Amino acid sequence: MEPAGLYQPGDTLSGIGRYALGLVIGFALVLAATLCLPFNGYLASQQARDSEMFHTRWIYERIHFDPAPIDVAIIGSSRVEAGISPLIMTQVLSQKLGRPVHAVSLAMVRPGRDYHALLVRDLVRYHPEVKLIILSDDGFMPLSHPMFQEMATPTDVVSQPLLINRDYFKNLFALPYRNLLNVAEQVRPGWFGVYKTFDPSRYAGSDLDRTLGYRLPDGHWRNGDTVMPVAQLMKRAEQTKATGRSRQFVHLSFLPEAWRLAIEYRNMAAIGRLADDHHVVLVFVGLPMVGPYDEPRNPAFLMRYGPDIMLISLRNNPGFYQDDVHLNRAGAIVATRDLADRVAPFLAKRIVP
Repeated sequence: MEPAGLYQPGDTLSGIGRYALGLVIGFALVLAATLCLPFNGYLASQQARDSEMFHTRWIYERIHFDPAPIDVAIIGSSRVEAGISPLIMTQVLSQKLGRPVHAVSLAMVRPGRDYHALLVRDLVRYHPEVKLIILSDDGFMPLSHPMFQEMATPTDVVSQPLLINRDYFKNLFALPYRNLLNVAEQVRPGWFGVYKTFDPSRYAGSDLDRTLGYRLPDGHWRNGDTVMPVAQLMKRAEQTKATGRSRQFVHLSFLPEAWRLAIEYRNMAAIGRLADDHHVVLVFVGLPMVGPYDEPRNPAFLMRYGPDIMLISLRNNPGFYQDDVHLNRAGAIVATRDLADRVAPFLAKRIVP
């Protein structure tokens, strides 16, 4: 028998195990406590105020605080933000259908179908009059949108696919800090440079059209009449083609597509259910990059939920592009008129004289 109190070989291992278990239990308790805190979505929408995603606040205001009708909602990434004009869409559809039709662009830079699902859920709740939602076909979207982490409920975060989702634990572990910050902003919004309540005097209006151009918080100009020289356009297109594949999980191509695109599959299913429940028509639009190349797309999957309209002819006119993947104002005019002509029949079925 060994003397009591002497070092035992398993002591270190068991100590590490107890420490790890304590960390897990501690995090679980902190997470549970912070999830019970009150959460203000308007404050959350302002977390990107100093970044290129600063229009998140306006999108939240347009959905939650502005009673002006939304018949057609345009949801997607910066390609759609730059390439589809809500004002022209409103004009063309109103003329074609012989009655007022209000189109709004809720597009946000960066692709991410999980954030799109949050927008659609809020949209059908606060604007049940919506009849048509135009979603972007930006190619495969295997990643989480940055604003999903800021805006999602804890249930949204936990219920996202675990495999394959490189942002799952990042989004999960961000919840305690995010919720604590949100509570602090509710108590002292001025300290953090945010607004707790909606003020119409700070609102950009019901009909914001970002294809006309706007200035980023850092002073740079985006969209509008910008034109890039053709040689530079084509060089950038080649670079995008070369680097774009690294974002598509091609190294996991042996896995089923539903696994590799788990985020898109899961959230498109959620969007599809919301559309069915609220009798909303879904249509997808693909805005190509300039020249003969483009990111791989998956219209066969998206067409389970609605028509996928590809405006391929745009790629042949470099004068329509501000860079290799974004249309400028001239391109947006052409793209919007073409798209409005194509979606009008779907919308007509939802408008009863």
